[in-house]
Amino acid sequence: MSSNALEFVATAALAPDQAAAIADTLAGMDPWRTLGYSAAALARGLTAIHPDLTRYLALRDDEPQGLVVVRHPWLRGPYIELFAVLPPAQGQGVGRAALEFIESRYRDRSPNLWLLVSGFNAGARCFYEKHGFRAVGVIADLVVTGQDEVLMRKVIQRTDR
Repeated sequence: MSSNALEFVATAALAPDQAAAIADTLAGMDPWRTLGYSAAALARGLTAIHPDLTRYLALRDDEPQGLVVVRHPWLRGPYIELFAVLPPAQGQGVGRAALEFIESRYRDRSPNLWLLVSGFNAGARCFYEKHGFRAVGVIADLVVTGQDEVLMRKVIQRTDR
């Protein structure tokens, strides 16, 4: 891979050592920190194989830059279950590239992309809105009592053709 090129690698599960390293980082970041996710719980989730989950690891020069976990099928389109850009890669276009990649992977199969964003996570919500997601509902106390989650949708395939 050429220097600075971003590559997305699909996998059913992360290797245990890679999952542990990423989970340690995520546990110290919001929203996971505020929601009380431990590194151990995150690592279990990143290594567990489920037929409806695909993990897309964003790599630059074989170093993880971010991770997107997609559940598909899910209602009327894929659901982005986890979206993270690791701190050293933030502000470098990795998040935008990841959303574009995910949209391109599912556009021909599904009319929508879905995700939840924590109500307190204004920066993430602004990022998603900038990239075409719109809030469609608020779910109180879904993950943690006292915290709202905002369900967002992006229409990626017009059905009125």
